[in-house]
Amino acid sequence: MPLLDLARAAEACGFSSMLFNEHTHIPVEHPTSSFPQGGVVADRYKRFWDPFIASSFVAACTGLEVGTCISLVAEHDAIALAKAVASLDTLSSGRFVFGVGWGWLREEVEDHGYPANRRADVVREKVGLMRAIWEHDEAEYHGEFVRLRRSWSWPKPVQRPRLPVLLGAPASPRNFRRVAQWADGWIPMGNTHLEEPSFGAELAALRQEWEHQGRDPHELHVTVIQRPARASTLQAALERADQLGIERVVLLMSDQHGKDALSLLDHAAAAWRLEAT
Repeated sequence: MPLLDLARAAEACGFSSMLFNEHTHIPVEHPTSSFPQGGVVADRYKRFWDPFIASSFVAACTGLEVGTCISLVAEHDAIALAKAVASLDTLSSGRFVFGVGWGWLREEVEDHGYPANRRADVVREKVGLMRAIWEHDEAEYHGEFVRLRRSWSWPKPVQRPRLPVLLGAPASPRNFRRVAQWADGWIPMGNTHLEEPSFGAELAALRQEWEHQGRDPHELHVTVIQRPARASTLQAALERADQLGIERVVLLMSDQHGKDALSLLDHAAAAWRLEAT
């Protein structure tokens, strides 16, 4: 379905955001990487939009939040990406949502010049460099993989006190430490979490680590991806999200086309009692 048609339809149904995932490319041969859903890589993974360019079109034509869920930031020049994100956040009046991660496709990040077994460290450093640019008039950063001599760069993001960075990663003690140490929130990756009985305990463990790191409990941002389901399941998921203090629930739009996509939007909007705009 044409991108802007889908965005306008989502806004008309009462949705508040449109977020994009990212792969720069899919290596035909990837012997060390397994597609998370199993089997062969879905065809749509080969055809993703550039999420930042797509976000700019949607932000200019609608009032939706835009952003990434998630961006593979290890595959970008961090200095240039910092300017792109800040520009999008400024031009959209603070409507940019920045989910980041290191991804499952090891060969993809290797093509960008980084060792696959260090890709989480590359993401951490690139986020650190971008933060330095966003938060300081004269920014500098010195890491193992990226560095920035003392520099000027504008615009700065308009979101205050700072633009939240949400780490997309599976639930684990190590990933919760990463969220609490250098991110501003979490996007659980994997199966539908709101339907899992263990999700409440996972979220409690994250909040415990968050406070252990001295972070303000009111500043933890959590976005959850929800797969299409029957109305009762969607209603229960949203109710649980509200009980758990989830900031945003994202409806996964995968392989629907045309009328099927519109039907899915209408179905979810009715289940979630969204107000049409």
